[in-house]
Amino acid sequence: MTPRLIRSLALPVLAAGFLLLSSGCAPKAAEEKAAEPPATAQAEATPSVEKARELARISLEIEKEPGRATVILESHGMTTESFENLLYVIAEDAASSEAYEAERAARR
Repeated sequence: MTPRLIRSLALPVLAAGFLLLSSGCAPKAAEEKAAEPPATAQAEATPSVEKARELARISLEIEKEPGRATVILESHGMTTESFENLLYVIAEDAASSEAYEAERAARR
């Protein structure tokens, strides 16, 4: 991973981590989380270029409005945990990482 990729992933991952910590204190959030269907491991294990571009767009939305991160993720059918997991999977794949970086650069 390049330093540039690490920097571009840092804020969304930190925001997602903050959301995990802050939502872990609310009992209602735990009940809602249990009701949500889990993301499939295969979908996360095989990142596509299009998925990388989608995550780039989502991470930029979160950077613009970090207070709405949970709402933004939910509107894209994701949880904080699934978002973080996909970011790591994309970071491990060279083609997906390049697509992620290109999409972020194009939308800034």
